[in-house]
Amino acid sequence: MNPKIKSIITWTLIGLLVFVFTVSGITKLIGAEMQIKNLESWGYPLWLRFPIGVSEIGMGIGLLLPKLRKLTLFGIFPWAIIAVITHLQAGQTNMIATPILIALFTLIIIRILRLK
Repeated sequence: MNPKIKSIITWTLIGLLVFVFTVSGITKLIGAEMQIKNLESWGYPLWLRFPIGVSEIGMGIGLLLPKLRKLTLFGIFPWAIIAVITHLQAGQTNMIATPILIALFTLIIIRILRLK
């Protein structure tokens, strides 16, 4: 594959992930009604929105920093597994597509960048 195309694909996927994690983290930290309802439906205490929100914003930032990118990319997989399990336990099978897509995008980035 052409290096320019690889770069475009990689940065497009990184940009999407940065957006998703940053917005999700910010909405948790500000206590958006949707996030409060989600935490309640999952049976999580509301205070958990702070560490989750900070970690999601951290993942968004980590993807942009070359020294943290590899660690962040590999850290997304446990997040995705927890998200899928959380949705399945809450009977929200319709919501597992997002964390699965995030894991897939992450795998594509890892493959393109040849990280090990």
